[in-house]
Amino acid sequence: MGAGRLLPFLVAVVYGACIVACWGLTSLVTDTDVIRYPDAGPLLGPAMALAAGLVALGWFTRVARSPQRRGTAVLAAVTIWAAMLVVGAVGYTLTRGSVAWLLLFAGDYAASPFLLLPAVLVIPLLFAAGALARTPKPFDPR
Repeated sequence: MGAGRLLPFLVAVVYGACIVACWGLTSLVTDTDVIRYPDAGPLLGPAMALAAGLVALGWFTRVARSPQRRGTAVLAAVTIWAAMLVVGAVGYTLTRGSVAWLLLFAGDYAASPFLLLPAVLVIPLLFAAGALARTPKPFDPR
């Protein structure tokens, strides 16, 4: 696996670590749990973080291949926010067994800092991935 193909994976791992740190600090500062519903179970938060990481991996791969795309950062933030919201709403709906929780969960978490901060956090990492992808490599045979 070449360095150009490895970069998106490495940035996605850093992004996953940043989500965990962001959620931990936000939870500490606001004195709230990431998932406020005690009956949600222990896997809903990690599933939301995994969804964000997978969507971010797709965006990092896209930026690493073509770093001159404009508007990519905002689109990435919106899609990560939406992916986390959909996974959380569907996961909690399956836990509760009532379709009404799709809207209730989404309405409760749409403006939550636990969804907004990871969505905004992807923007500087996308710019960093784009900058690293453009950097000329020494001894590159091209």
